[in-house]
Amino acid sequence: MPTRICVLLGLLCLASFCCGSNEPGEVLLVIACPPYSLQASIECSALSDSVLEQQRALKLAGIFPEDFVLKVYVMHELFNYWTLLDALPHLRAQARVLGARTEWIIWCQHNTRVSSLRGLLEQLRRQDSRELAFYGHALYDAEATIIHHFSNYKDPQRFPYPMLSGGVVFTGALLRRLADLVAPGGQNITLHSDFSIDASHELARFIFDNVSPDPHISTPISGGILLKSASYICPTPTSVPNRKLPCLLHAQPEEPLTLGQRRNGCEHTTGSHIYFAIKTCAKFHKERIPIIERTWAADARNRRYYSDVADVGIPTIGTGIPNVQAGHCAKTMAILQLSLKDIGEQLDIRWLMLVDDDTLLSVPRVSALLCRHNATELVYLGQRYGYRLHAPDGFNYHTGGAGIVLSLPLVRLIVQRCSCPSASAPDDMILGYCLQALGVPAIHAAGMHQARPQDYAAELLQLHAPLTFHKFWNTDPEHTYRRWLGGSLVNQSAPLAAHKEQPAAGPLHMTMGRHSLAAGVGLLQETGLGKHLDL
Repeated sequence: MPTRICVLLGLLCLASFCCGSNEPGEVLLVIACPPYSLQASIECSALSDSVLEQQRALKLAGIFPEDFVLKVYVMHELFNYWTLLDALPHLRAQARVLGARTEWIIWCQHNTRVSSLRGLLEQLRRQDSRELAFYGHALYDAEATIIHHFSNYKDPQRFPYPMLSGGVVFTGALLRRLADLVAPGGQNITLHSDFSIDASHELARFIFDNVSPDPHISTPISGGILLKSASYICPTPTSVPNRKLPCLLHAQPEEPLTLGQRRNGCEHTTGSHIYFAIKTCAKFHKERIPIIERTWAADARNRRYYSDVADVGIPTIGTGIPNVQAGHCAKTMAILQLSLKDIGEQLDIRWLMLVDDDTLLSVPRVSALLCRHNATELVYLGQRYGYRLHAPDGFNYHTGGAGIVLSLPLVRLIVQRCSCPSASAPDDMILGYCLQALGVPAIHAAGMHQARPQDYAAELLQLHAPLTFHKFWNTDPEHTYRRWLGGSLVNQSAPLAAHKEQPAAGPLHMTMGRHSLAAGVGLLQETGLGKHLDL
């Protein structure tokens, strides 16, 4: 009798296991949607509707795979969700979103397109969902670059990282492992920096460093998991002609505004509506300012050069702040004060753009970007970086070299409420810290770049018309301007308007209610940000 009972129980267990294994696997399509762009929100809704409509059509035709259940989840970003790793605890906490039966996760951005849901599910059926793996269009660095923390500097061209906007496919096994690693209290993980710069590269590096190909090995080993290049995931729908497989997932390039959209969908904006405050110093007057004057200055009549010394030959405006090697907080705050005085009652000026003297930009393209934003609101635009986003004290900020665009009401608020813990504190980070405490979000502008064109994958530069580039080092800035910013060199720039002498800006010593900036930045200084490099 005991033997028969054991056999019967064994058969019951086997039947239960078999029935369980026949249950449909779950495919979760996540759309990471930025909250501060109406166009992005429209695209997120359109992507969700397109996928669900394709699902309905397949079910009506009786050809939707019975071994898959599809769920679509639109994830509206919090301040740190753009890094993807920081979004995982949220997805894991929501059992209905990322559960134990989730076999595949298709990660999309607002500009990702699913051209064939049926074809995509057929591809997933051919792959092993139990494997620790992720698939996408692989990008590679041409050379070691600062935006990737000089990662793999000995051979950067051999490390693949995914093009997020093209879509990335994760196995449920891998994403659950990642969620466990980054959960509160997660231990023994390798982070190479507290800075978040490129979410795609940092994701690939984290996976390689922290997830072993063998699920039974809990510690990282040499040669971790690398992105698998998937031919059905493309940078754009027409990027690779005569392909064997169709593009089932791809990024949608940004379309320029039409004349009708400029008239009806946004406020008419030109270079005359923007005040360009250019940070410089005496040692670069002869080296860098002539390059600006030969390139984008022709479209920027409202430009001023702010320096540590007044030079009437240019002219530059003296801030009264001595130049320092790294971190220009006092100088930047002085520039904002002086700029407001210079703008005065000029009603045509709606925006202030703060740029370095080695920043190249396209004034017409920046103007087209700004027409989509309301200059009467508190608007903070630039290339978004993050600092300690995994921690409660983390914050986003716009990196200074790419250019920082501020609406005039926001400039006035900064002058009133923000202050520097020290003259040489990193100005872009202090600005971001202050604005986050004041509830002003850092809105990312995809075309603004902190580095040179060669520091970015070509596929990314083709998605969005570049707005800015930074650094003249080891490059020809005038060629960069012609090649990437749609500019032609001119013999004579627009003349600088006469400047009325203003007294040097006085010291700024304001706090933000309960949020004392000086106290809050103590952590930054303890962790070495007093030595912050201009990334």
